[in-house]
Amino acid sequence: MSDHPLREAYEATDYRVGDRFTIRCGALSAPLDALLTDHGHDHWAYITACNPGSLPLSAAENRRRMADLARRIAFLGLPMLAGEGVGDGNDWPPEPSLLVLGIGQKAAVELGREFGQVAIVIGRRGEPARLCFCSPPPPRTAGET
Repeated sequence: MSDHPLREAYEATDYRVGDRFTIRCGALSAPLDALLTDHGHDHWAYITACNPGSLPLSAAENRRRMADLARRIAFLGLPMLAGEGVGDGNDWPPEPSLLVLGIGQKAAVELGREFGQVAIVIGRRGEPARLCFCSPPPPRTAGET
């Protein structure tokens, strides 16, 4: 899905984990690898429940959705840390998010879909973070190439 219209914006986002460290697509993160090692996990995902379909919702609705996501992850028994996704531009407010340790790609994508997300960021210990789309790109209109 290299032609997804939001790919560039998502890849130009800082995926912050509190004030501990920042994840960037295509980059390794030594602090994240150390955290995974400390918790005995190899996989991780960075997920939000805010603004499904990249369409803005109210702050109150996003808080409710994030509480639902946190409950869902807790039910799965997985450790999580709070963070926020902060884009390079000023055109989108920071999005509360969760770093989930020990979740594989398939389960993470399913969770992203469950909460209406276009994409999530995933990875494995020792490998660069990567963007993973949960839904197909919007259909092209006549005349688009």
